[in-house]
Amino acid sequence: MKETNPPQKPDQEVDKEVQEILRLLACSDLRKHLAEALRGGENLPLSVLSEKVGASSPAAVHALREMAKEKIVQQDEKRNYSLTNIGEIVMRKLEKLNIAITALAKNDQFWLEHDLDQIPHGLLDKVGSLVDGEVVTSTPTDLFKVFSTYFLLIKNAKEVRGVSPIFIEDLSINFAELAEKGSKIELVMTSEVLDATLKLVDRAELSKALQTNLKLFLIERQPTAAFTVTDYFLELGFFRPDGTYDWSNELLSYSPEALEWGRELFAYYVEQAELLVL
Repeated sequence: MKETNPPQKPDQEVDKEVQEILRLLACSDLRKHLAEALRGGENLPLSVLSEKVGASSPAAVHALREMAKEKIVQQDEKRNYSLTNIGEIVMRKLEKLNIAITALAKNDQFWLEHDLDQIPHGLLDKVGSLVDGEVVTSTPTDLFKVFSTYFLLIKNAKEVRGVSPIFIEDLSINFAELAEKGSKIELVMTSEVLDATLKLVDRAELSKALQTNLKLFLIERQPTAAFTVTDYFLELGFFRPDGTYDWSNELLSYSPEALEWGRELFAYYVEQAELLVL
């Protein structure tokens, strides 16, 4: 007998359902708290659930009925409430959304004032990974705060991955010293930055490092991000929409989630670059 797939709902109907689910959970603290109380497989009677969220039983019942209509919660034969599979998934998605919004709101000017066009959509979706980040800002009384913070941190790095669309002489010297110490270094550079760097380093020492603990990649297009991700920190800077680099503001984070975010961004640029062989 030929198998048939169940008919799919029209897109308009799906959109209405999505909007209703978001409205139910995002526009009511009570419904949101009820769903949170049931996360992780909790199976609770009305009395316990009401007490847990600090609501009267009639108010909780009304909210739960609305959520049941959208298949977010369900009742078993003992009249205990639990999240449906849909409810569990939606709550996980909303949690990630809340974290992302927090990350953006925390450093809103940093995200508003820079060119993010080259950041892959998949990584923008994971911007919540940077929620623990703090913006390091140079000030009139400390013009080199961004640089001094970076140089202080980089000297202790054992692994370094970076994208360098800008040239800083002291930074090139720092990378050379790290390579001599045996730190693993991978850098993506534009041709202009590479040419400027080659004027500073000894070709023989560079060739030796390239055979051991150093990898250089040449990228044709100008990245709009300049960043370094090491074994213990991520420092992230951007160009402005007018094409100038913002030397005064960089995002710094030490969280494992931020480091993974930085490694993914580095891999994105490596895919567009060619390994340099001298």
